[in-house]
Parts: sequence; C-alpha cells; structure tokens
Amino acid sequence: MNRMKTTIWVGAAAVALVLAAAYPLPARADFELADAKGKRILLKDDGTWQYKNALASSSAASEPAKEQPQADLLLERRIEAPGGCRFEMVLVNTLPYAIRNLVPEFAVFRANGVEYRALTAGFGPVRPGDKGRRTVQFEGIACSDVAKIQVRGGDRCDMGDLQKFSEAVGECLARVRVQPSKLLAFEKLSPDISSTSHDSKP
Repeated sequence: MNRMKTTIWVGAAAVALVLAAAYPLPARADFELADAKGKRILLKDDGTWQYKNALASSSAASEPAKEQPQADLLLERRIEAPGGCRFEMVLVNTLPYAIRNLVPEFAVFRANGVEYRALTAGFGPVRPGDKGRRTVQFEGIACSDVAKIQVRGGDRCDMGDLQKFSEAVGECLARVRVQPSKLLAFEKLSPDISSTSHDSKP
C-alpha cells in the first residue's frame, strides 16, 4: 500500500515538473529591500541588483545641465553726436534677484579690427523685471566708423551672491546675455581674455 502511494506521489511530481516547464511562471517584477545599514537595494527580475542611490546618481548625471538664468543687455540706439557717437544700452533684469550694481566696459572697434576706445558705464539698482538704461558717448569717432562694440569686464558687481569682494573673474558678465543688435556687431568678450583699456566714464 505504501509503495503504491509513493508511486502515485512520484508520478504527480513528474507531471507537475512537465507542466512547469511547459507553462513557466510569470516574470517576477523588480522589488526593493534594505540592507543591514538601511541602504535601499533594487533587485531586478534578471537576477542583478543595484543600490538605489547609485541609480539616482547615474540618472542625474545623464540629464543635461540646466542653463543658468541671465539678464539681457541690448544696444537700442546709435546717435550721431557733436564730435562723437552716442550709444544707448538697456539692461533687462530677468534674474530672480536685484542687480544692485554692474559696471561693464564697452570698447568700440573700427572696421579694420583696431580698438578705438573703451569706456565703463554702470547699471543699478535694477529690480527683477525692471530695465536700466545708460548712455555711452565716444568722442572723436563718427558712428559710421564704429564697426563693433565689445562688452567686457564687469567684475566686482553686486548681484545675487556676488558682491564687490568676490574674486570670481568673469562671473558677473556670465549672468548677462548680450543680445545681437541690428545696428552693428554687439558681443561679449570671453572672460579668459584680459582687458588692456581702462578709460572710465564719470
């Protein structure tokens, strides 16, 4: 009798194995658990595992860096003045904080690429969403002789986390986007090139 029961159980087990091979169980889903130190571990259905924080770090690294907000600097007007040329600049503060003080340098160039003169002009305070206007007049050169205006310097600004004691060269102008102008070439100098002109406008 016992031998018959054993034979029946063995036969049933064999049938179960055949059915399991023919109809595999559904794939297991990924699930999480914590190790002895409390770190979260992701166990994948392919038998591999990974720490959750490592997964998050790799995802963050693959995401593109977000562009930093910048204020907009525009060249709006060019006016022939007695004995020179006058330019009107507008600083539009699109930053989430006030531009308390920013003093960039504006250098004018002739068509042959030679720098004629550089002057500084200060903006501020300009609250978020507001505009600041400044006029810069270059004596001794006609507007028709000015081919390019280059924006540079501006260090020791007072805006956001930057203030006059900050030593980060180029950080102030890095927060300003110089918009192209229809009047003439209007561009920002790369911060790694030092300026040699230091004329100031009162």
